[in-house]
Amino acid sequence: MTNIHFLVDKVGITWYINNDTMSFIRGGYILPKVTDEYLAEKKEYILECTAEILREKPLYLITMRDIIKQAGFSQGAIYRYYGNIDEIYIDYINKHTTKTSLEERIDSLLSLKQTEKEILTECFVAMGEYIEELLRSGTGKTFFELLILYSPDQEKSMNVFPRLKFKQSLEYAQMKILTYTMDNIAKGIFIPQIPLESLILFVRAFIDGIAQTVIFDPNADKGQDPQNVIDVPAMFRTLAKAVIAFLEE
Repeated sequence: MTNIHFLVDKVGITWYINNDTMSFIRGGYILPKVTDEYLAEKKEYILECTAEILREKPLYLITMRDIIKQAGFSQGAIYRYYGNIDEIYIDYINKHTTKTSLEERIDSLLSLKQTEKEILTECFVAMGEYIEELLRSGTGKTFFELLILYSPDQEKSMNVFPRLKFKQSLEYAQMKILTYTMDNIAKGIFIPQIPLESLILFVRAFIDGIAQTVIFDPNADKGQDPQNVIDVPAMFRTLAKAVIAFLEE
């Protein structure tokens, strides 16, 4: 028995999918099976169209209709490649995320034979340098626009954030720094002057502030070199000094 089921996409078009042949049927017309290479090419084209739109308007003003128009697709065709605009943003951002491994660098720093304060400082600076590299990619502002746009929406943030490579890297670094700090508090090396929960909120507020600065700074976009505007590593070095001040008598 042929294994066929159907779905209705976001624009109301019914698609019948033959699981045996992996062909699509729309309104009674069979669309031939496509190769993985063909799908990859179409997705790449959609991401290129998205990049062109992002050069003209901020992320929060873009709709799926904008991308469909830029790509020259019919209303229903784009949903063969992406189920919604969130999936496009995830692929776009991951494609442009720096290849530098923040995880490897943090792990390496934590194994250094230096003082605990020096190691903590270098870990914070590594995060700053990673963010600065994201900004230099030319699409870094989009990364932070997405964070600010989706953060208030719990459902969207829970669905999108875990799939973003740069978000995973930053969260890994923060988790490692927190674990290292707690271990040294337990050893009596660090003596917190404020509750640990307050210290965590302080660090997160600082990082959120960086995101806000990037988004509202007109020079951090359109080919401008963010290094000329925001010295992110220096800001994170200042953060390290503030955190260490909270951890010593």
